Amino acid sequence: MKKWLYTSLAVLFVSMLFMNIKTEAAQDKTAIRTVVEETYLLSSDYVTPITSLPPKAIVILHNVEAGWAHIEYKGQQGYIPSTTLKSAQSTLMLASAKNPPIVRETTAAQAKHLGTLYVDSIVHAYTTNEENWYFVQYGNLTGYVIATALKAPTSQKMLVQRQDGLVVRNIASKSGENLTVIPANTKVDVYTNFQGWAYIVADQHVEGYVLAHGLKAVPVPKPGKYSQGIATKTKRIALTFDDGPHPTVTKQILATLKKYDAKATFFVTGHRVNKSPKVLKEVYEAGHEIGNHTWNHPKLTQIEVKQVNAQINDTNKIVKSIIGEEPTLFRPPYGAYNKEILSSLSVPLVMWSVDTLDWQHRTPSKTLKAVQNGSYNGSIILMHDIHQTTADALDGVLSYLSKQGYEFVTVSELIAQ
Repeated sequence: MKKWLYTSLAVLFVSMLFMNIKTEAAQDKTAIRTVVEETYLLSSDYVTPITSLPPKAIVILHNVEAGWAHIEYKGQQGYIPSTTLKSAQSTLMLASAKNPPIVRETTAAQAKHLGTLYVDSIVHAYTTNEENWYFVQYGNLTGYVIATALKAPTSQKMLVQRQDGLVVRNIASKSGENLTVIPANTKVDVYTNFQGWAYIVADQHVEGYVLAHGLKAVPVPKPGKYSQGIATKTKRIALTFDDGPHPTVTKQILATLKKYDAKATFFVTGHRVNKSPKVLKEVYEAGHEIGNHTWNHPKLTQIEVKQVNAQINDTNKIVKSIIGEEPTLFRPPYGAYNKEILSSLSVPLVMWSVDTLDWQHRTPSKTLKAVQNGSYNGSIILMHDIHQTTADALDGVLSYLSKQGYEFVTVSELIAQ
């Protein structure tokens, strides 16, 4: 069997060279991969075996050339066919042992110690072919850690409060690699907070360590009725969009909001969320607030209490299934509510102070005029992200308000100040 495998690998190598397969370099500095089928780690002659690799073995990929992957496995380097590798999926895990967990080169009892993990640090953990062990990555440190030293972390929502943003690093140290900067008011998931550092996930592509003092708790307004704007001495204003998400209009609105570094609150309907779940996720991941606007927009004062509850609860449920949390606010369709509805809510009921009537006239210039005539410090502006004319009007609205010196915040931020 082994003789056949050696011969097959040698033939594969020759055929790859003969076919002049294109060279490919591994792009990430520490690329973690998993072995999909049993193979042999070969020396630089591509023939002599060094050791065998079982399925699900975790390896470090250095580069790929002519169909051969240069990899490292338990301290040994060599080559395997690139077709025997695939991307490895990691899970965020918390170093939870009483003492700093040891990172080892192999799982053997006398294995070389490569380093230790900070207690309460977050690592990327990969399931291996060896029971009771994880292969972990913390910055450029990689190796094996006993499974009992790690546990699944919990997270909490926080906001970036530094006006110049927060530097994201690959380790909990100012000497760590600068990965990116996340701007002020970005909503993040915080998975740990230790020694002045927090591990955050801002979206699917941004994660790492930031200085914890640069974060603040997400404002949580108390239940109650907010029927007008919020009295404020500062020039802050809340833009709100009802009835979405729309598959095209909402995306245009998101692009315009990003252009002006503006945050807004979207009061969504469950039936549209059901049709465009990816758009809702885009809204959320862009740092905007999600409010509940019922399932299919009935006038709540004209239906039974049981139906009212279903309209609200079903929308909460589908929103949570997509973004991981329920809406933080509620706005009744047509602004229609009564004492029973208000008393049943566990989140604030939010109305508006500036009604652009964009749904009625469908004219961008009239939408802008309504904003110009009605806006003041603490205004809550009502628009709808299902009409193309609203998307067309938004650039002018944001341009005007920006020149007036307004900061664009979510309704919860406006309420909580």
